[in-house]
Amino acid sequence: MVSPKNEKTAELIETLRKECGSATLEDIIAGEIPQLTDTELMARSGDAEIFYTKYLDKILRLMIYQQLEKTIGENIDIQFGRGTVNGIYLIRQWFQDQVNISRSRFKTEEKPTPGEITG
Repeated sequence: MVSPKNEKTAELIETLRKECGSATLEDIIAGEIPQLTDTELMARSGDAEIFYTKYLDKILRLMIYQQLEKTIGENIDIQFGRGTVNGIYLIRQWFQDQVNISRSRFKTEEKPTPGEITG
């Protein structure tokens, strides 16, 4: 369940992206050519999950931290820093979506146990 604070933050980020003319993850996904079949999508998301969870997540967190430190510490134009961090967040969001797709293979529909009366 998403907390109301996180939901408001996500809405604010989406509004700011639109106002600033930033690309959204939906824009990126819509531009993906060619469209993947379900099998190809699951294969790609499985590969992405492994790469993201083992390596990329740590690197992206470090990149965000370093960009924020540099922006604040060296008094760099905040708009530049925000743009950089926004780009990193888009990458993280794409990979997190891939992880969710990959892990959806573990979700099972509720099936009645043998001998259970349904109806």
